[in-house]
Amino acid sequence: MGFTLATEVADWLAMSGVPFSEAHEITGALVKACEAKQIELSEASVQLLAEVDPRLTAGVLEHLTLEAAVNARTGQGGTAPERVREQIARLKLRLSAQAAWAADYRGPRC
Repeated sequence: MGFTLATEVADWLAMSGVPFSEAHEITGALVKACEAKQIELSEASVQLLAEVDPRLTAGVLEHLTLEAAVNARTGQGGTAPERVREQIARLKLRLSAQAAWAADYRGPRC
């Protein structure tokens, strides 16, 4: 999977009160440490997290899954299941309107 979940680390730190510029640096350091050990972010031990920065605690690990990342995006148009359901409902309404228009269409009027 590589380090696609690095954003989750930075977001978690920022939500924990760490300024985002610092969170970004800390996340980069964690990625570098994981690369050196040839492990995924989710495989980082609590000890490794603490060595990188004491603000990285075991709590971040529960956010390092694809499911958690998808569910975290709850803004309009996001990937959280409730947002996707809303997007599907909007699309169905638009498709229904388009189908009604197409059913009534009688060709160009010349």
